Amino acid sequence: MNKTLLTIATLALLTLFTSAYYSAPADSRIGYKAPALILDNNNGLSPLMQHQGENVLLTFWASSDAESRLTNLRYDRLSRQPGVAYNHVSVNLDRSVNVFNTIVQLDDLNRSAQFSTSADAQETIIKCWRLNEGYHTFLIDKSGKIVAVDPDAATLAAIK
Repeated sequence: MNKTLLTIATLALLTLFTSAYYSAPADSRIGYKAPALILDNNNGLSPLMQHQGENVLLTFWASSDAESRLTNLRYDRLSRQPGVAYNHVSVNLDRSVNVFNTIVQLDDLNRSAQFSTSADAQETIIKCWRLNEGYHTFLIDKSGKIVAVDPDAATLAAIK
């Protein structure tokens, strides 16, 4: 009886310790941990890491894609409303920083939420975030898991 209890306790502890070191694979689909996002021109800092432990609305866009530009503008306006429970992080995938800066100014976007990236990093971002068929916005919860793709205003309003 004692050997059985000892064996069960040992297996339980072993399971507990191994599961604590398991990290879910990163993927840009709902239910998965969000992939890393490091921008070459941001001093190696990840805008996602700056908001670790918080809800994040991550938008990818380019000025050449009118729909993604308008989507970014809409999310930017929603994120400025009082009482929102998420941080908006917007990543522009234009090849020109000058174009990016001009659009940020013309659209009156929240500059602190807008990031551009180098051409070198764009290929990796497009692959990791599965953007090869279009730009998307990801809602990432406090634990770093993607909970929605292209969420609507009602979904964002329900975030606590």
